[in-house]
Amino acid sequence: MENEKSGFTVIEVSLVLALAGLIFLMVFLALPALQRSQRDTSRREAVTKLIREIKNYQSNSGRGNLPGASDTINDVLQINGKTAANNSSALATSWAGFYRDYLGKNFVDPDGEEYNLLVAKCSSTAKVDQSCTDNKNQLNNLYGAGFPNGYKMYVIIGATCDGETAVATSNPRNAAVLYRLEGAGIYCSSTSL
Repeated sequence: MENEKSGFTVIEVSLVLALAGLIFLMVFLALPALQRSQRDTSRREAVTKLIREIKNYQSNSGRGNLPGASDTINDVLQINGKTAANNSSALATSWAGFYRDYLGKNFVDPDGEEYNLLVAKCSSTAKVDQSCTDNKNQLNNLYGAGFPNGYKMYVIIGATCDGETAVATSNPRNAAVLYRLEGAGIYCSSTSL
C-alpha cells in the first residue's frame, strides 16, 4: 500500500483565490453604481411627488392656478423648508406656503439634505417649443454645475419638458421641474398633459 496524501495543489488554491478575488472586485465595483442608481431613482420620485403636489394644488385652487403670483416672478424665487416654515398662513397661496402645506418637512434628498425649490418663469422672449434656459441669469446654475448643485429643483413656470430641457409652452399654468442627477444628466418632468 502506498502512502497517499490528499489535499490541494498550489495551482488549485491559487485558482480559487483568483476567482474569489475577481468576484469581490466585481461586487465592489458594482455596489457604488447600484447605490448611486437607487439614490437617483429616489430623486426622480421626489420630482414626481413635486409634480403630483403641484397638480393637487391646481385642483384644490379651483382655477388650475399655480402657487403665488407666478406672472409677477421676474427673477428666481428660492424656497426651502426653513423659509416655508417661517411664513405665516397668510402666504398660503405663495410658493412658500405650497412648500409648507404640500411638501412638508420630509422633502429631502437621499443624502439627507433638504430640497431647495428655485421657481422661475420661462424666459419672456422664448417662443413656444423654444428652450426656457435662454435667461442665463435665472438658470445658469442648473447646467453649469455638477451634482449635487445645492439640492436645487428648478420649477419653470410656463414650460414643459423636452428631454432634459424645459421648453416654452402657450399655457402659463404648466410647470416643468428639473433636477440634476448624481449619475448623469438632468431629469425633467412637467405638469402638462
